[in-house]
Amino acid sequence: MKYKYSYKHLLLFLCLVLVIFRFFIEPTRMLTWDVFGYYLYLPSHFIYSDLGLINQDWLNHIINTYEPSTTLYQAVKIENGNWVIKYTMGLSILYAPFFFFAHLIAEPLGYPADGFSLPYQYSITIGGLIYAIIGLIYFAKVLLQFFDQYVTSVVLIIIFFGTNYFHLTIYDGTILSHNFLFTIYAILTYYTIKWYSSHKIKYALIIGFSVGLITLIRPTEGICVLIPLLWHKGNENYFKSKLLLIKSYFPHLIIIIICVFITLLPQLLYWEKITGEYLFYSYTNPGEGLDFLFPHTFNFLFSFRKGWFIYTPIMVFAFIGLYYLYKKYRPIFYTICTFIVIDIYLSSSWSTWWYAGGSFSSRSLVPAYVLLAIPIGVFVEKIRLSPISSRVFIYAIFLLLILINLFQSWQFENNILSKERMTMDYYFAIFGKTQVSENDKKLLLVNRATESFQEFNNTKDYQRKLIYENTFNDKIDTLLNNNGEFFLDENNCFSPGIDIKYKDLTNCDHTWIKVSAKVFIPEKYDEAPPLLVACFNYKNQPYQYRTYEINKAELKYNDWNEIKFDYLTPEVRTKEDNLKIYLWHRGKQKIMLDDFIIYAFEPKNRH
Repeated sequence: MKYKYSYKHLLLFLCLVLVIFRFFIEPTRMLTWDVFGYYLYLPSHFIYSDLGLINQDWLNHIINTYEPSTTLYQAVKIENGNWVIKYTMGLSILYAPFFFFAHLIAEPLGYPADGFSLPYQYSITIGGLIYAIIGLIYFAKVLLQFFDQYVTSVVLIIIFFGTNYFHLTIYDGTILSHNFLFTIYAILTYYTIKWYSSHKIKYALIIGFSVGLITLIRPTEGICVLIPLLWHKGNENYFKSKLLLIKSYFPHLIIIIICVFITLLPQLLYWEKITGEYLFYSYTNPGEGLDFLFPHTFNFLFSFRKGWFIYTPIMVFAFIGLYYLYKKYRPIFYTICTFIVIDIYLSSSWSTWWYAGGSFSSRSLVPAYVLLAIPIGVFVEKIRLSPISSRVFIYAIFLLLILINLFQSWQFENNILSKERMTMDYYFAIFGKTQVSENDKKLLLVNRATESFQEFNNTKDYQRKLIYENTFNDKIDTLLNNNGEFFLDENNCFSPGIDIKYKDLTNCDHTWIKVSAKVFIPEKYDEAPPLLVACFNYKNQPYQYRTYEINKAELKYNDWNEIKFDYLTPEVRTKEDNLKIYLWHRGKQKIMLDDFIIYAFEPKNRH
């Protein structure tokens, strides 16, 4: 019997690849870092009855036992004593069926029913794969609304193997938001197309809940409402037909709005319960946030650190395909272009535009591949009608870019491609390599460890400059101090120091700061030791706040004590952010400060 190809065969193959590759690495460390925050709603409420995270005993036990994170950055403490989970609860809702199943089987299998033991890790991961499979199915359904099985299959292969969808869905990102968002975007797009074809209420219901759930997973993705809002079928006058459509099906619009509200309501009720307010902005760390007026768009797209076009170059063909989409499906061209421009703008407006270590390429754009696949498909259609030489050439480029993507995904997973520290020099030094030399590593950006303190030892690669020195000799003849030292007591608890903008400190991507001072501790001093403090400030709000004190056991009384520490400048929010360094005396007894010296060490090989 002659084999008859169906796109479903390819879908089955892709789903098998997802499952097999996912379990090459056991999913025993899945509920960590950001995912820990997405997931925290479930155990805190259903196991520990502590949505406000007031009882830190169980939380500390989980952190000490499973090490999901080095710090509890996933929650924010507020004035009433409650902790607010930083992320919205959309993913917890999608995790929930698999959480409850794991909770049911954990103890019978001999594991603690604590929300984080092995059954929970496996169950939530399997859930992520199920959502991914559903996403691929609906993605194919979207493509089939425009293309035949051949073009649909080619586009499926390009997106699956040629983009960071492969790495994000299979490895670290299986239960990150982007896998789930891709699926719901595919569902939203498919039922948007269906509604514009037949205007059924059930499609409006699905659209409303999809928009609500996408927004509940990641609030900035609320721009997904542009898909059903701007979609247009036909070539008649856009605005006239859109107004007529809204007038004719206004009840459907109300249904969509109600569905969105119902979906968002649990989050509003949670915020009201924990904070007393129905709306709460949880990104309170001044060192990160949305910079709408100063987006990092060029770096987001072209930086060798994590630029989208650098690490997912095959998506260039989506933008080439927009030209052909304009000629063939002009109303849809406007919808996709409007959405993509806004999506890129928003994604690149985050101060941490590289999206941390779990992101190969720009993970925030993966959900948008559902729409960008359409101009890719139109381009493939065009190439399909070209002479055979042109087809072979383009398909050879596709194949090459797919192989590069798969190889670099492997490099990323094996820490050859650095997860946060890439530079152009390092990229070309390790291109195609399976091993990295120590000389290669010197080309990376500085290592910013997650620990509070880092020791600076590599002085030979830096040049030193004095940025502050105070021996307080000007105090010799003052009434308060006639010995050339600076006194601190309960009325004068902060010493002089530096307050310098980053742009005036250095034009490099980082600088090491070495701080030292001498502190005289009187006899029988029994209060908290003084602290050296260093922090950056964004609009007068501190971040990267670090302090260092002398160990009480090492204090020399009635004598001078040297206090010093190293400070690595953070990823500053803006070049206007200012660094403050000073001594903080926390006691009432009088102490003295002398020889307060601060050096900055700039890299000789500047990035």
